[in-house]
Amino acid sequence: MKYNPIKIYKEASPAVRTSLWFTVCNFLQRGTAFLMVPIFTRLLTTKQYGVYSVYLSWFDIFVLFSSLKIPYEGLNNGLIRHEGDKDGYVSSMVGLITTLTFGCAAVYLIFRKWIDAVTGFSSFIMVLMFLEILFNPPLYLWTNRERFDFRYRWPVVVTILSTILNPLIAVIAVLCTPYKAEARIIATVAVQAGFGSVLFILLLKRGKKWYDREYWKFALKFNLSLLFYYISQSLLNQSDRIMINYYEGSDKAGIYSVAYSAATLMLLLVSAVNASFNPWMYKKLKDYRYEEVRKAVTMVCALIGAATVAMIAFAPDLIALLATEEYSEAIWIIPPVAGSVFFIFVYMVFANAEMYYGETRFISLISIAASAANLVLNCIFIPLYGYMAAGWTTLACYVLLAVLHFILMERTRRLHHIRDEIFPVRQIFLFSVGIIAASGLMLGTYLLGYVRYVILALILITFWLFRRRILAFIRALKKS
Repeated sequence: MKYNPIKIYKEASPAVRTSLWFTVCNFLQRGTAFLMVPIFTRLLTTKQYGVYSVYLSWFDIFVLFSSLKIPYEGLNNGLIRHEGDKDGYVSSMVGLITTLTFGCAAVYLIFRKWIDAVTGFSSFIMVLMFLEILFNPPLYLWTNRERFDFRYRWPVVVTILSTILNPLIAVIAVLCTPYKAEARIIATVAVQAGFGSVLFILLLKRGKKWYDREYWKFALKFNLSLLFYYISQSLLNQSDRIMINYYEGSDKAGIYSVAYSAATLMLLLVSAVNASFNPWMYKKLKDYRYEEVRKAVTMVCALIGAATVAMIAFAPDLIALLATEEYSEAIWIIPPVAGSVFFIFVYMVFANAEMYYGETRFISLISIAASAANLVLNCIFIPLYGYMAAGWTTLACYVLLAVLHFILMERTRRLHHIRDEIFPVRQIFLFSVGIIAASGLMLGTYLLGYVRYVILALILITFWLFRRRILAFIRALKKS
């Protein structure tokens, strides 16, 4: 039978089309951000690049308190619960988040000098941040509201426009002023405010509600219960750059951020694999087909592990492509950061099983434990060994998170009286040890280019030898 992708797309359900287009948008946004790194590392000094990177880290933390992540997490729960008045629910969320934002702004004004000292930003930058905090949530509220009813055309248009305008305006702004870090921030805020202000008005006009006691109560109850989990996630993702900026300065934070940007390639791979693998795994768990799950996890870990080793091996080439000589120290940070992404995948696999069986009570606790460990380790090792230590503390904390999720997953298995092993524990352990060893040993090859190319050749040969198994596994995921 002839394969006709256009016909398949036309016959697909609205849910499948919506999922496809939002996945494309996600890759477009992340891909564009990655492709812009070589441009901005050549337009900005390490210090200027670091200022912008730290700004993004602080934004991620501040917006957590001003929005409680209502637009990003849990909105669907509210829309399902109040399906008869979806527009009213969303407009009331605009009212709630705006009220919280002005409350946070008032707190900032009271403690302005102390907060400016902690963040290292001027009051001008903080005002810009609060403008972005005000207009960022309406964009996500509107996007997720459209997605809920499988309307994807306008969200795709807005995503493409914002993805193009943000870097374009930023490049022009940076070229037109000596205050390049500030220009980069202003450009981002301008694009967010432009789209966000229009959608702010649109959502209020549709729903015609600023305050609804029932809606506000539900949203606050749902999202406040997860607040510490959100905080722990944010700290684990953002605290490295903030603490490097505090101890070592924004120039070192800029170098570290370039290495982190390189690791987004791995995050894209992990996100794509998890999105396909997770539904397949749930079906196999439902049918008690644990052996198939173990074989599949072994295969996926091998693929992710090989990609991780390849990225570590070619860190010097990747950084040379992404940045100038000024950022060359970033090569020494990529091994632990890339290794961390492997353990992100491992803990996600365990966590997915926990969520399938409904055992989620301790997920927040172990996330908090890992983020607390990261803060403590950074406080100890960054002053002792410099900013590069942050990469290794991050790796250690993701290893800890994977171990804790393994313990929680084993507890889940016992509670549900599952005698068979769900996952190939021995193989995962061997892969994990191999990744940690590669993260350390590969550093010695950075001055020996030929060794790294031999490693690439071996990886490619291995993929070629096992190509039939890999393709069969991919086809199995597609059919499920």
